[in-house]
Amino acid sequence: MIRLIIFFSFLFFIELYSYRAIKTVFNNRIKVLYIILNFIIYSLFFIQIFIYEYDKWEILSEIQQGLRSFFSYNFGIFFILIISKIIIIPFLFVEDISRLFYFLFNKVFKKKKINLSRRKFVSKTALALSAIPIPIMLHGVIRGRYNFKVIKHTLTFKDLPNEFNGYKLTHVSDFHCGSLENRKKIEYGVDLINQQKSDLILFTGDFVNNTFKEIEPWKGHFSKLKAKDGKFSVLGNHDYGDYYDWGSQDEKEKNFNQLKEIQKKMGFNLLLDESVYIKKNNQKIALIGVENWGDGFKKKGDIDEAIKKIKKDDFKILMSHDPSHWEKIIVNHNNHFDLTLSGHTHGMQFGIEIPGFIKWSPVKYRYKYWAGVYSAKNQFINVNRGFGVLGFPGRVGIWPEISVIELKKG
Repeated sequence: MIRLIIFFSFLFFIELYSYRAIKTVFNNRIKVLYIILNFIIYSLFFIQIFIYEYDKWEILSEIQQGLRSFFSYNFGIFFILIISKIIIIPFLFVEDISRLFYFLFNKVFKKKKINLSRRKFVSKTALALSAIPIPIMLHGVIRGRYNFKVIKHTLTFKDLPNEFNGYKLTHVSDFHCGSLENRKKIEYGVDLINQQKSDLILFTGDFVNNTFKEIEPWKGHFSKLKAKDGKFSVLGNHDYGDYYDWGSQDEKEKNFNQLKEIQKKMGFNLLLDESVYIKKNNQKIALIGVENWGDGFKKKGDIDEAIKKIKKDDFKILMSHDPSHWEKIIVNHNNHFDLTLSGHTHGMQFGIEIPGFIKWSPVKYRYKYWAGVYSAKNQFINVNRGFGVLGFPGRVGIWPEISVIELKKG
């Protein structure tokens, strides 16, 4: 209840300042149009929240995918407008403070009233600046979320077995099936993964937002993923159903078991704190998968359990959803993990990346390792930017990623 009060107070505060700016600058016709559009967008948003809270989206799983797309885009527009309106607040808030001081000053010294032209200028400036992110973020919702990028890395290891020189991995992460809605675009993304013709496909968690049912419309697509030596997966924090209001613990456990089962039916070898050997002629490398371990999230993964059946001097590839696991545990472990693959951050789905010049996202202030390849103590980690989206149904500057890693002996 407290969260709802804070949320609605926040929305009221934003709308108060936004309407004041509109009222100051535009005529009555524009003001009425603004109120009507706001009413429509808010109504659809609250209908969406109602469906989620009371029907858990199950009603939409039985309706045309187009309706899910409609709600997805509506939420995107709602989110974009909120961000845009937030930009207005600092300008008008400072103006309010200055008006208060002018008012007190005029009361004391009997000066003239405030010139309203300045207030109009401030409102115009605020509205103009608030409009800047709208087309950028709309592009992120309509096109950016499906702007799949293949990012290739060549990594060199001294202890790589000779038979694996030139071995290729395709690393993908964070499908978030509950947020997917365009079948043609997802089919294109799946085809793009297969076009890499890698030896292994490795998926590092968050197949869903909350429930296994989210996979149903997409299992045909992800079943098509093929690699010579198979495809492997681990779980992410969203795969456990921890962010969903289950009727009972039994329901939650049943969903979790069905999630694991459906991954196997799609051809994924799900690794739960365990390891397998990938063999090539008479040589092998160890592939390890741990359950989710995240700083500030579920810490279920047990790396020591996962490596029980392999040797300390094996060449090791570790799949762990959250890159904070590498930072806090793996990189300082008494075993050497040559390459770790993670996801989770999505690069916050927002940022600026110009290779060789700038790489920035607000998520860097939460995660030290948030996108791309990093190294420490002769060990590498690749943090995939994610395939799908969560929350904001778009991407701005941080595009959905398919990582292709070639292992080299050197």
